[in-house]
Amino acid sequence: MRSGFEDWDFFLSMIETSPEAWIGIVDKPLIQYRTAPASSNIKSMDKRLEIMRFMIEKHISSYHDHLADALLGIETISNLRLYHWENEVTHALRSHQEISRLSKEFLESPTYGDGGMASAVRIASIGEEK
Repeated sequence: MRSGFEDWDFFLSMIETSPEAWIGIVDKPLIQYRTAPASSNIKSMDKRLEIMRFMIEKHISSYHDHLADALLGIETISNLRLYHWENEVTHALRSHQEISRLSKEFLESPTYGDGGMASAVRIASIGEEK
């Protein structure tokens, strides 16, 4: 069940042993990491939510202490992905290129509360610019 996440489990457990412990982000990669299509890291994506639930429940006090930061970090990543997708669709439409079926379906029924509706409105307004 935890394939691909044993290291994270280990490091989180080490941080929880000391109140002074902290996590830092380095300015540049320390190693070049490559993933093969058959690696456990790729295969574990099928169970990502299950693995995340396991990690959160096992380290609940660490997650509790940093819940707002964790959620806002996830939301930042989500917003960035949505922004990149919107730019891709906008570029395609302005270039008179076909967009994917999934993008069309999303634009017909956008999500609420996650920026999806605002993104769909901006995309729909492309034809109204001129």
